[in-house]
Amino acid sequence: MSEKSGTHIRFNRYLAMAGLGSRRVCDDLIQRGLVSVNGSIEKNPAVQIQVGQDEVIFQEQPILLETPYHYYLLNKPAQVITTTNDPYGRTTIIDLIPSKDRIYPVGRLDYDTTGAIVLTNDGDLAYSLTHPKFQIPKTYAVRVLGQVSQDDLQRIPLGINIEAKTPAIAEVLNHEYTDRFTDVKLVLREGRKREIKRIFMALGHRVVKLHREQFAFLRVDDLAEGKYRELSSKEVEKLKELAHGH
Repeated sequence: MSEKSGTHIRFNRYLAMAGLGSRRVCDDLIQRGLVSVNGSIEKNPAVQIQVGQDEVIFQEQPILLETPYHYYLLNKPAQVITTTNDPYGRTTIIDLIPSKDRIYPVGRLDYDTTGAIVLTNDGDLAYSLTHPKFQIPKTYAVRVLGQVSQDDLQRIPLGINIEAKTPAIAEVLNHEYTDRFTDVKLVLREGRKREIKRIFMALGHRVVKLHREQFAFLRVDDLAEGKYRELSSKEVEKLKELAHGH
């Protein structure tokens, strides 16, 4: 994406828009002193960068807002790490998409969780889509060992204490009992680390299978596990509308 020369953009947003990562990742790069502006290390993520005027350097390379953005939807398989690299040599979701650009996941899915995840080099959009303020819905199919009582299912939308600052809340769309399991469909709008597993753990049950069916309006019904597709321009625009609270 190219911005009009002379435009002023916050430092961390500039790096995110250039594809270096989410704003959180860019904050870390800045605060570690890895990026220079006009020949000097700048550690303030809030400083204003003048597009086309200020020289921004990372790893001896100029950072320009000319990188084309790419957006992918992946049906993540189990036993795949939701990171850009893994020191133990395990398969990452980046390995599943042969892109020449530096893409990264929007949010994360656990190692054994399958389903919908968006990947992009648009750090600004990624930041907004994962920000709790915008309450982007994620729909999950959850298989739980044992019979989860009706009372417990009714407690979930009210909030479950998972040893966090605020209770974990999820919308229960439906549920079904089998001999050994309870199958539950849930919608999360924040998405903390291992949140669904921790919700059911607090209720005395273990999640044995977890699949994210939908991220926002994007479903993976037509994608086999491990397969991906590029998002259409209309889908990208709709994501941007959601990311900005519209």
